[in-house]
Amino acid sequence: MIQTISIVGAGKVATHLSKRLQACGLHIRQIYSRQLEDAHELAKAVNAQGINRWADLQFSGLDLLIIAVKDQAIPEVAQHLSALPSHATLIVHTSGSSPLSWLNTLPRRGIFYPLQSFSPGREPDFNQIPICVEATNPADQKLLLELGQRISQKVQITSEADRRSLHLAAIFVNNFVNHLYQIAAEILAERQLPFDLLLPLIQETAAKIQGHDPVEMQTGPALRGDRATIERHLDMLEEHPEWRELYGVFTALIRA
Repeated sequence: MIQTISIVGAGKVATHLSKRLQACGLHIRQIYSRQLEDAHELAKAVNAQGINRWADLQFSGLDLLIIAVKDQAIPEVAQHLSALPSHATLIVHTSGSSPLSWLNTLPRRGIFYPLQSFSPGREPDFNQIPICVEATNPADQKLLLELGQRISQKVQITSEADRRSLHLAAIFVNNFVNHLYQIAAEILAERQLPFDLLLPLIQETAAKIQGHDPVEMQTGPALRGDRATIERHLDMLEEHPEWRELYGVFTALIRA
């Protein structure tokens, strides 16, 4: 059973994950960050030790080391870890789009990917966050499944191809949709209208797809073939050609 964990990283994923792990009774031993102040800040929150030197990582009795850093930094972290004295600790990264092979220089390796967008100031409901796990051997995979089940009700083994597809789909429903919210906010701001007016519609749209196929819930002028409304909208977007183009692309996709 995994009980003692150290974490490389002090950003959003590292912060929310370490707090959840500690809240579920696991011991967070060390937080590593290049910025010692960041390491100390998170370490204080989870009763751990903050460090910024690789040589200070303690592997004796450590069950799991979680790499929770930006994707492009994972290979560098793996290189530093592989240069340390030999150890038998299971090491995982938390990225949905990065391959397990980036940890190939490490003897025991895996993936522990929480499928969620984490933001400062918001406490996520970890019970509902899917945790995707994979490891290079069955015993470690079982350990990661058990760990996932301690912090979430939705845990499953996923292949690299599965995770990449999940991450790609997540970009569409989260990052792209949030950018559309930003555009909508700017459209309303031009008329000094508050974005709050759209919140009931946003909430209803999200609620309708729970238990229904999104294609069945589609509404609007594109679906109806309301060309007059579409042309009016395109005229309104004349001063924002990039938004106008985006409107045209979505309209064509819905009508297809």
